[in-house]
Formats: sequence, structure tokens, C-alpha cells
Amino acid sequence: MITQSELKNKALRPWTTGAFLTSVVTGGNLFPLEIGFRRPSGKVLSQDYGKVREWIAQLHSNSKAVKGSGYQLEYHSINHKMLGPQRIPRQILFDNRDDWLGFIGKVKAFRQFDELVGTTRRQLPELMPWLEKKPLKALELVASWPQLLKACRYFQLNPKPGRYIRQLDIQGVDSKFIENHKGVLSQLLSEALDPEDFNSTVTGLSENGFERRFGLRFDEPLIRYRLLDSPEPMTDITVPVSQFMDPGVGTVFITENKVNGLAFPVVADAMVVFGLGYGIQSLTCIPWLQEKELIYWGDIDTHGFAILSLLRQHFPQVRSLLMDEQTLRHHLHLCTQEPQDKRFTSDLAYLTPDERQLFDHLKANELGQNLRLEQERIGYGWLLDAL
Repeated sequence: MITQSELKNKALRPWTTGAFLTSVVTGGNLFPLEIGFRRPSGKVLSQDYGKVREWIAQLHSNSKAVKGSGYQLEYHSINHKMLGPQRIPRQILFDNRDDWLGFIGKVKAFRQFDELVGTTRRQLPELMPWLEKKPLKALELVASWPQLLKACRYFQLNPKPGRYIRQLDIQGVDSKFIENHKGVLSQLLSEALDPEDFNSTVTGLSENGFERRFGLRFDEPLIRYRLLDSPEPMTDITVPVSQFMDPGVGTVFITENKVNGLAFPVVADAMVVFGLGYGIQSLTCIPWLQEKELIYWGDIDTHGFAILSLLRQHFPQVRSLLMDEQTLRHHLHLCTQEPQDKRFTSDLAYLTPDERQLFDHLKANELGQNLRLEQERIGYGWLLDAL
């Protein structure tokens, strides 16, 4: 026998699942809406007749027949062998939307959503499919919806604006609003814009994903490099990644450690890029590096090989420098330990057989516990001999 609390929870389901709000968008109709419940059996009537009559009375007192709105009760008659003729509730249903909304306490929220749908249909109908898929999310954003529509309209009129977010001149929409709503704006703009007006290959928000997807400027990663045999007075240079131009050398060394980059010895027809760590991925968008001899020098630890594999995924010609077992064994007395909870233990797909063997040895602690040989601990003469 259903209680009033259970009845309300069941009545709420079309709202909490979004099914009702979706029907508002699509023009569907969920009414009359029936609420399922377990009817008392003949045995229950016999054993708990008083409770059954009390339950029927409570259902009736909270129904539309008494309160003027809410659910309706439909009865059917049975002839109980002990109790004689009885009228038992057969159906609980809401025959229209307004009765249901009043019962579940969502009249105000519905009006807000209905207005939001009407405004969107008039101003930006391209977003109707998104509303159909995510009506509850839209309702959460009802206070911000006018600004979201204005931002989407701006990008429709100014696709790929090539400006910083701070430079966008959208009436009633400041740059903080856009910064704080990048996630939902990315979804909405992907619906509102023509496919050629955004970069669909960029997904997610990390690494300035919103800006790259929709053609905005952003604070780019900086590339620091040294020309290793240049007669020019300016040989230590830092530039945004988009301004990293080919200086005309044949070999590019890449090293994690900043001091090693600064102290890297003279090498003919070469340069060294340094201080990137996992930021090395910013190099993958520089096409002229595909034509260079690339040599990577990282720490001999699990993350050093992970970075090497990441780099080689984009530049198959990359060779490693001083990341071999001979170098590790020669410097075992200078090794430290990687923190156990920060080691890289997944598989790596872009290592040579020798690199993979050493990486596996490191993971399995076959040469020592959580070994790490940081590149700055390797003797300078050892580097000169390798070069």
C-alpha cells in the first residue's frame, strides 16, 4: 500500500529524469500520468482491514476530489468472501500537467523552463537539440541563460574572432562570465556554430582547449632555447610557441632540466630546447620539427621514458641521449628514488627495444628500489663523451 511519501517520490520521477522537461521541448504529452502501486490483496483485507480502510481514507483526503487539485483516484468494486462488497483504489493518476506540477511543487521551475525554451526557440533555435538532451542542466543555468544566448550569438556573428576573451565586446557579458562558463559554452557553441567555424578536433578544456576550439587567443606556452654555435649575441631565447621559428639548424636537442639547457656544450649546427617537462607536448604543433634530427635527454626514471614515448609518438625520428643502462649503472651511487605513488607504471608504445627493457627494469625494481637518475647528476664529461 503506497504512502504519501512514496507517491510523491514516484510522481517526481518524470521531473528528476528530465523526461517531462524534454517533452516540453519536443511538444510531447505525458498525461494522463499514472502512478503505479501495489493494491491490497484479499488476504491483507482480511487480516488488516482497519489499516486498509485508513490507507484508503488518507489517499482520498489528499486527492483532487478533496483538495481541488492533484491526483485522481479511480476505484473498482470487489466482493470479498468475508467482508462483502468493497471499493478499492484501482488507479492513481494525474490527468493534466498543472495538477501534477502543483503536487510535486515544480510550478515555478516549470514556468522558468518554459520561458527559457520559448526564448531559445525565438532567438537561437540551433540550441533546441541541446535543450532536448540536457533540460535539467539548462534549468540549472536559467539565471545565466540570457548571457549564454548573447555569447553564442556573438560567436555566430564573429566566428573564430582571434581575440583574447578579455577583448570580446558582448553587451551584458563580461570576460569573467565566459571564463566561468567555458564548459557549457563549449557544448552550446558546438551546436550553434557551423562546422567550419570551430575546430572539432580539439576536445576538452585543458591546455586552452576552449580557446583553441573556437579561435580565440590565449596565453601560449613559452619555448626556451639556445643556439649552440651561433655567432649572434642573442643565443638564449624565450618565445610563445606560435612564434617558435626554424632557426635553420639541423639538430634539435631537447632536455628537461633548465640548468642542463643553460650549460649544454657547443654543438655545430644545433640548438637545445629545455625546461618543458610534460609541457613538451606543446612542441607537437610545430611542423618544421618533423624535418630535424631530434635528440631527447631526460631523467632515467619512469616519467623520463613516458615523456620520451610521448615525444616519439609525434616525432618518430627522436633518439634518446644518456637514457641507457650503461649510464644508469655507472651512476648508481648518485641515484635517488621516485616517490612510489607518483611513478608511471602504464605501458609505453613508442620506445625502442633497449629503452623498453630499461623501462621495464625500472618498473620492476630490478636494478634498485624506485630508481631515478636525474640528468643533472650525470658527469659533464660523460655528456661530452656521448656528444
